[in-house]
Amino acid sequence: MSPIIKMTVQNSDFLTQLDALYQRELPHSQSSLHPAASYHFRNPGKAFRAQLAYSSAAALGIETPDNLYWAAACELLHNASLIHDDISDASTHRRGQQSINHYFGADMALCLGDWMVAKAFELAARNQKHGGVLVALLASAMQETCGGQMSDISQRQCATIDEWKFIARGKTAPLLIAPIKGAAIAAGLDQQLTSLEQLVSLCGLVYQGRNDIDDIVPSSHRSSDLDGRKPNLVISLFGDNGAGNDDFLAWYASNDTSKVGHWQRRIAASDAIVQASHSIDCWLEKATHLIPAIPHPLQDVARALLISVQQKAGVKQQGQIA
Repeated sequence: MSPIIKMTVQNSDFLTQLDALYQRELPHSQSSLHPAASYHFRNPGKAFRAQLAYSSAAALGIETPDNLYWAAACELLHNASLIHDDISDASTHRRGQQSINHYFGADMALCLGDWMVAKAFELAARNQKHGGVLVALLASAMQETCGGQMSDISQRQCATIDEWKFIARGKTAPLLIAPIKGAAIAAGLDQQLTSLEQLVSLCGLVYQGRNDIDDIVPSSHRSSDLDGRKPNLVISLFGDNGAGNDDFLAWYASNDTSKVGHWQRRIAASDAIVQASHSIDCWLEKATHLIPAIPHPLQDVARALLISVQQKAGVKQQGQIA
């Protein structure tokens, strides 16, 4: 049985338990937050970070109710970051429905996101033996994520490749590695997790790089990254091509949005897409080579994560070609 199928089978009942926990932990019915929280959890998403936490605990032989609390804590922190991101980006939709920001307003979205952060810390603290360390781990992950998001927002010049990597890692990796590290802490695993952290970091680059390609191609839709001057792997590669791109870099540094379509078509027709795809393939290969160096009980979890990221990249590439 492949790691990704094995993880899915193990977690089939877990998602039901996770949803039940959400319903129990929602703000009470008289709270002004209750309608927005109930609305959000109509479609809680794939709960990928929660599944990482739960699968890691299972792989390490941990069988306690704390597993569910830790998984929910990781997922709630991720959800909080999404709600807050939607305020920053003025996003109107999330997971097939209107965003909290758009439907209930920015004030409600801000408060609901803050409530989720607080609830995540509370759930992590329910682990009587390791609660303090787990809360500190979540706090550190959230701080790193906030730093990555702020770099994303404040980057007004066309990011270099190194700048893009720094921002992409900061936005994605901390809340992917935390679920696994928390399970390792609870299991008393004292082995170094450096190789696992490197693998997760590479997976974060692949995930963000794939999203960046999808933002530029096809050019029939307007690139939100070009429009908002957001760091994007393809744009960085195009801007880094040297001679002949001074006019693009000058436009990018301006406030002009009238030529987004023009530059998007130019970028989509350039070699930058091929270069971005090649970078993604290289990162996936490097991540694959790291698996043998990861502590043996967590290797299947790492494989499942890598397969999931590969499928995301592969399926979207096929759809793009079609």
